[in-house]
Amino acid sequence: MKITAVSPARMGSSRFPGKPLKKILALPMVEHVRRRALLSESVDEVIVATCDQEILDTVRSSGGLAVMTSDKHERCTDRVEEAVRGSDADIVIVLQGDEPLLGTDVIDRLIAPFKNDPEVLCTNLISVIKNEADLDDCDIVKAVLNQKKQVLCFSRSGIPYRRAKSDCVFYRQTGFSAFRKSFLDRFSQLSPTPLEITESVDFMRILEHGYPILGVVYDEVTIGVDRPDDVGIVENILKADPAQKKIYELILK
Repeated sequence: MKITAVSPARMGSSRFPGKPLKKILALPMVEHVRRRALLSESVDEVIVATCDQEILDTVRSSGGLAVMTSDKHERCTDRVEEAVRGSDADIVIVLQGDEPLLGTDVIDRLIAPFKNDPEVLCTNLISVIKNEADLDDCDIVKAVLNQKKQVLCFSRSGIPYRRAKSDCVFYRQTGFSAFRKSFLDRFSQLSPTPLEITESVDFMRILEHGYPILGVVYDEVTIGVDRPDDVGIVENILKADPAQKKIYELILK
């Protein structure tokens, strides 16, 4: 299978304008994600999809592949679909540009279900919420899974509601997912849905139209950059965590 990874990035973030080009140590954030994806032997190409000339120029000046997309997209998944429209990819991986601590094993985990089951249309990396305060953070999209690890619902609210104590595990959506290319094409033709718009969560469009999403549970804590204060947190991890420090040194070369 041909595997294409796409990182959608734009300057106009409402919470953090100019986020993709914010320096994290020596590199712009978008370059952290792009270069980490290139470390995966499973990936055939990595593309940055953007509607901003500054991002396009930054990626290309570093020798990366970037494509210009429409500035009309409300959802990042639609931007990804435009970037690979007409390509011969079999699997398209979506790597959010604000996840600079992308683990080197994430891509293999996302694509493994496609190799094992021809019925899988979409996978989404899901991590366990270990900090209870995250349940009340609307920047963190919570996920509920069924017994087969398929996603039942996404929400920015703290779901499931904690009415009684139980052994229920609380999950969050990460910025990493994958589509069978044929399904990504179909996704772009689906009409936006009420919960997608209300929650501002792309993947609710899939669920509301009745298609399954397989949750790939990831044991590691994932940290995205939603606000300027998160940059310092990520920089401290890159300096202190031996595994993250090693990856950072590799992508600087």
